[in-house]
Amino acid sequence: MSLEKVDGLVEQAKSIVLESSNPDRMSLWRAYVALEYAILDLKLRHGLEGNPPPKPVKSADLVTAKSMIGRLNLSSSSSDKKKLLYDLRLCRDIIKALVASKLR
Repeated sequence: MSLEKVDGLVEQAKSIVLESSNPDRMSLWRAYVALEYAILDLKLRHGLEGNPPPKPVKSADLVTAKSMIGRLNLSSSSSDKKKLLYDLRLCRDIIKALVASKLR
């Protein structure tokens, strides 16, 4: 099965996070939603429903978020869907922590 939909959503999130020196809360929220949608698409298409999520991220900074999302590579992860799911969840959780920190 193709990962075109997931790839498009990840690229959308990457462009938001990587291209801005200081993304605002709404931009980060859009990146979060794109990653969440990519996770759901991957889980539903490949039956990965029972896999455990990563440990919750308490706090994050923009440098960590850029590093994590920049390392996402769907072409090398396409054979290991469980690892891709884990990596997507980790990036999503970091972005979520960033959105929460912008609310304070």
